[in-house]
Amino acid sequence: MTRSSRSQTPIIALFATFIVAFSGTKASGQDTSGEADLGPKIQFETIDGDTETGQLSNLTGSSLSAILAGGESKQWDLTEIARIKFDGSEKTNPPTRVVLRGGSEVASAATSMEDEKLLVRSIGQPPFTVSIRSVQSVRFRAPSAATDTDWLALVEEPQRRDRLVIRREGDVLDPIEGTILEINRDSVSFDLSGNIVDAPLKKLEGVIFSTTSDRETEKPIRVRDQRGSNWMADQVNWNATDRSIQLDLGNDITHSIPVKELLEIQFSGGILYLSDAEIAEQRQSDSLKALLGDDLASTWFATETDTKNLTTVLSSDHVIRIPEGYQKLVAAVRVASEVDQFAPLTVSVLLDDRVAWTLEIKDRKPHGLILPIEDARRLTLRSTQPGSDASETLPTINNALGHRIEWLGARLLK
Repeated sequence: MTRSSRSQTPIIALFATFIVAFSGTKASGQDTSGEADLGPKIQFETIDGDTETGQLSNLTGSSLSAILAGGESKQWDLTEIARIKFDGSEKTNPPTRVVLRGGSEVASAATSMEDEKLLVRSIGQPPFTVSIRSVQSVRFRAPSAATDTDWLALVEEPQRRDRLVIRREGDVLDPIEGTILEINRDSVSFDLSGNIVDAPLKKLEGVIFSTTSDRETEKPIRVRDQRGSNWMADQVNWNATDRSIQLDLGNDITHSIPVKELLEIQFSGGILYLSDAEIAEQRQSDSLKALLGDDLASTWFATETDTKNLTTVLSSDHVIRIPEGYQKLVAAVRVASEVDQFAPLTVSVLLDDRVAWTLEIKDRKPHGLILPIEDARRLTLRSTQPGSDASETLPTINNALGHRIEWLGARLLK
C-alpha cells in the first residue's frame, strides 16, 4: 500500500464491503508454404474491397506478406489493407475489463495492483504489467444492460481523485472518491479521507483512476482476440519463433498474443471521436439569428471542442457526417460544469433527422449513452428546453448561454 494520499474532502460513510489475416504490397517470392515459420491461415480485405485468402508469411510495421491459395507469394503495404481475419471463434469472456488510456479494453481473468503497478492476466496470453498512470479503469463485473450506461458516465466524467464504485441494491452505482492503494484477489484497499478501507470485490462494480492528462492520440490498429479484448496498437509485428503477434500499445507498453487466440486485426482503428468528425452543419435557432444576426449567432453559439469532448448550447444543432463502417455511438452527457444556475434540459440524438435517443436532464450528474447507428449517414446533437423544440423562441441570449451541454468522450465505434 504505497500510493500516497492526496488531500480529500469529507465523505459520508462508505463501509459497504467492496481480421487475422494480413495484407500488404506486392513483392516477388517463391512458394514457401511448407516452411515451419509460416503463420496461420488468414483472410484479408483490402481498402478497395477485394478479399484474399492464404497463409501468413510475415507482418511488420509497414507491410503484410502472404502465400496465396495458388502458391503465389505477395506483399502489401499496410496502407492497402483494411483488415485481417484469423481462423478462430469467440470464446467465453472473463468478467473483468481493464481499460487503458490508449484505448485498449482488455478482458482479464484477474488483476492485482501494488506499488502503482497493475498486473493484468489474460487467458491464453502472457500477463503484463502497466503503470496505473496508463490505466483508466478496472471493472470487476461483466458488462450488463442494467449498469453499462451508468458505468460509462462515471468513466467518462473528468475527475481529480480516484473512485471506488460500489454496486448498491437495485443495480445503483455509488462512486466514492479517495485514493486506490492496492488491489488483490479479494478486495481493494482504499484511502478514504485518511481512513484505510478494504472493500470486498464482490460489493464493487469497479475502480476508476483519476484523470491526469488529456486523451492520447488514437491508435491506428485494433486487434480483437477470442476472449473479447480490443487492443489498440501503434504497431503489430509477426513473431515466427513463438507464433505470436507482438503489439506496441504506446507508453512503452508491449504485449504478445498467440495467433491461436486472435480473431481480427483492423487497420483503421475503429474509433472516431465526434470532436474529430467532419462537421456537416451547425444550426442556431431563428430567434438567436434574429437577435444577433447570422454571423454573431454562429460565432457565439458554435460547438466547442476540448480534446475528446464537445460542448453544445441550447437550441443549436451540431450535425456530423458518419463515415462508412461505424456501428454505434457511445458518450456521457451532462450540464456543463461551469453553468452556475441549473435548469432542466432535454438532450436528443438524431440519426438522419430521426430522433433516436432523448433524455430530460434534471440533475448535474453525467448520463451514459450507447446507441446503435444502423445505416444512418448523419448524426445530430440537440438540446432544447423541456416541452419545446429547437425552433421555438428563446427569452434571452443569457438563457441560451447559460444552457450548455457537455458530450464527454462522444465517439463512434466500428
